[in-house]
Amino acid sequence: MKRTVVNQVTSEKITFLQTAEETDGKYLSIEAALPPQGNGTPLHMHDESEEKFEVVSGKLTVTLGKEQHILDGGDHRLVTLGVAHTFTNNHDESVVFRVRLTPPSQFEQSVRIHYGLIEDRLVDKKGNPKSLAHTALILSM
Repeated sequence: MKRTVVNQVTSEKITFLQTAEETDGKYLSIEAALPPQGNGTPLHMHDESEEKFEVVSGKLTVTLGKEQHILDGGDHRLVTLGVAHTFTNNHDESVVFRVRLTPPSQFEQSVRIHYGLIEDRLVDKKGNPKSLAHTALILSM
């Protein structure tokens, strides 16, 4: 499988640095790149995984609940279980950041399925699956 996948709607690029399989299910580590003014995932929460964001270069806005945090290169933020969160690059330069999910749940599979639906043109203009069944599948992972 490809280590790097690209969301053709948002231009977000994800490289799987360490997969769940490679860490015996302990965690998953990715490096993501968002273009200027790029949006990440919609507001969501995890009830099984903690998510740590660490900025490599650029600036990333991480929203936790109603609070926004602007992270610069080297900054990190931990999102604990049950905290609604999202991320965006509402800045004028690209951002590269790393994410570590512990445990990984089925994050890799959900990304690969979602990006596959985008490649197959089974999403709307915002990248959301047109089918409720596809949406339910991705959200259940």
